[in-house]
Amino acid sequence: MKRGLLIYPSTTPRGNNAFGWFREAAARYGMELEVLFYDSPGAGALAGAPAWTPDFVLMRGYNTALSRWYESQGVTVVNSTDSMILCRDKYRSAVVLAAAGGPVPRTFMPVGQGVRYPDYAEVAGRLGLLDSSDGTVVPFILKLNYGSKGENVFLIGNEREYKEALEVCRMEEQHRLEELSRGITEFGETPEEVAYGCTPVLQEFIASSRGRDIRVWVTGDEVAGHVLRYNDRSFKSNFAAGGSFRQIPLPPEAASTALAAARAAGLFFAGVDLLFDGHGGFKVCEINGNAGFRTASADIPDALFRALSEAHLKLRDEHVRGRNTAVDAFAIP
Repeated sequence: MKRGLLIYPSTTPRGNNAFGWFREAAARYGMELEVLFYDSPGAGALAGAPAWTPDFVLMRGYNTALSRWYESQGVTVVNSTDSMILCRDKYRSAVVLAAAGGPVPRTFMPVGQGVRYPDYAEVAGRLGLLDSSDGTVVPFILKLNYGSKGENVFLIGNEREYKEALEVCRMEEQHRLEELSRGITEFGETPEEVAYGCTPVLQEFIASSRGRDIRVWVTGDEVAGHVLRYNDRSFKSNFAAGGSFRQIPLPPEAASTALAAARAAGLFFAGVDLLFDGHGGFKVCEINGNAGFRTASADIPDALFRALSEAHLKLRDEHVRGRNTAVDAFAIP
């Protein structure tokens, strides 16, 4: 019997139903799963970890040092450290997907320019959002580079809203630094990483997808499930932000785009959020290596362990090592 560890941040509620779902799915494929929690980013075996060496580790949080330590012991980690680092970084993942030929909104982040909060006019110029007819700025998205659940994401329509959103970014950075001082590493393991994660990402707003998107779950090389997320009261469709969901037939282009995005990021298990581009196609909004699945109608844990079982826990090299597989990822049938 294969044995693995399911590792969560210590802040995870102990009554989380997902623990049981993962254990039951693993058992159906002849695997045993033990749940552990980490408190800090120390490299090495967790306190309370079993003496046996796991055949695999499922990381349900971001702990780079711990993830790399298990990989150094020859243990398969899902997702790989490098792929998790990539997909956590909204700006870098957009750059990688675009380089792979993936359809992504125009994206800008002031990296390495000495200015973390560029002027409103500069953002508009960088994103090409000036309306040629009257010189006004087309609305755009501002979001923190590290974030989830639709939190700290803003639709900017004027300079006042832009300045207010930047102030929220500054306040969130202070909050995350305070959390880090208490050993909570959800948004960074060093002050420098926290600051980088709180740098604003400026992105083209896809108006045709306002308040709706398609979440696609990918396991291995298959689509494991999908759902339409929508919100009639907000531009954000996230379920955690008040959105709703329902099943729809998955367009073939949406499936192929999601699979290619997961491949480009080197993810074995992924949640891919797709925007409607207004022309019958899709743009990749974000890709998540630690995706929740409360809204899924399919049994996502079952699909994950089926994929692991079929791979005999010998994941393809790009998944195990997190190798950049972006080149030609979107050149699929």
